[in-house]
Amino acid sequence: MPMPLTTDALPLHAGPNKTATGSLVREAELLWSTLSRLEGTYPGFRSWYWNKVVPGLSSGNRHLFWEGSLDAPSAVAILKREGGESKICTAWVAEAERGHSLGRRLLEESIEWLGEARPLFTVPAERYAEFEPLMRRLGFVETARIRSLYRPGVIEHVFNGSLVPSLNT
Repeated sequence: MPMPLTTDALPLHAGPNKTATGSLVREAELLWSTLSRLEGTYPGFRSWYWNKVVPGLSSGNRHLFWEGSLDAPSAVAILKREGGESKICTAWVAEAERGHSLGRRLLEESIEWLGEARPLFTVPAERYAEFEPLMRRLGFVETARIRSLYRPGVIEHVFNGSLVPSLNT
């Protein structure tokens, strides 16, 4: 169960909201200016974002949380709830904001929306040391290590389930 946000914490923004589909695309476009840098870490991220995430916002099987403004967010989560799978696809916090519990809040809000105490989540080897204490605090269990899941030769630590290697998740 997620811990409640402190009273002095501002709620995270959530999308998609109840506005027109065009607005959802606009939110995704504005977030993209920040998220595009993840293409360097995850080849194919651009294609996945525009061909899976954005259409999924309209259908309701994808969701976004962010902190700050859409064009310069401090943190973003991309979630998937589809076909029996609940997954935190992306959890990104700006470097200047790390260490201030924003990542914890982001994951707790994600868990709440997904309706799953331990959703599927992966962490690349180079970020494992940063995420491991948070994973332990949230009760996430490492269930696999997969080499070359998203990048050749790089290990992804899989938490709370199994994952079939694919860029289409």
